[in-house]
Amino acid sequence: MKNENVLVSFINENVLLTAEELAFVVKQFELVNYSKGQVIKGFDEVCNHTYFLLEGVVMQILMVNNKEIHEQFFFPSDFFSEYQSFYKQKPSNRVLSAKTNVTLYQISYHSLQLIYERIPHFQNLSRKLLEENLNFIMDLNSMLVNDSPAERYLRLKEMRPEVIQEIPQYMIATFLGMTAEALSRLKGRLARARFDNNGDKSNSNLPN
Repeated sequence: MKNENVLVSFINENVLLTAEELAFVVKQFELVNYSKGQVIKGFDEVCNHTYFLLEGVVMQILMVNNKEIHEQFFFPSDFFSEYQSFYKQKPSNRVLSAKTNVTLYQISYHSLQLIYERIPHFQNLSRKLLEENLNFIMDLNSMLVNDSPAERYLRLKEMRPEVIQEIPQYMIATFLGMTAEALSRLKGRLARARFDNNGDKSNSNLPN
């Protein structure tokens, strides 16, 4: 019931539904658990679900020539999918994987179409989520092209501090388009610069 209340609250915050409509929507979601390291959507598979994350962390990984590029990280209360594969119902070279033990709600492509047929304005929520995802991807691409490595790291730390706190450095490095060694050197330079600027040796001044 607690998990269902979280889902209900999220839906109510984003789309106006009658009690009957809300009950129908919630009924289409399935509560699922994944273990740490378990693949949620595999390489060259169709993403058949959209997800609402309750507990844990999920990674979206792009596979290029057997190399993993960490594209996105999802945290509790994130609504997510591998949208290109989901809406086109075509396989993709992106993987969704549980970084930790994960609890989430999932809704199938078929069930979402049923909701659209019965409650057309529910598409407003889907459109909003798609726009947010597209804006994030555009901001990320702009950051990778236009910003220096230091600017990328500091911007990420400001925009998504949970990524800095929860994700291993080598994954953050691929997310930012650099090697783990380059990120380590960058953090060292930022730490020394902060020390030089304020003379404070406390750990609170060091980048995470």
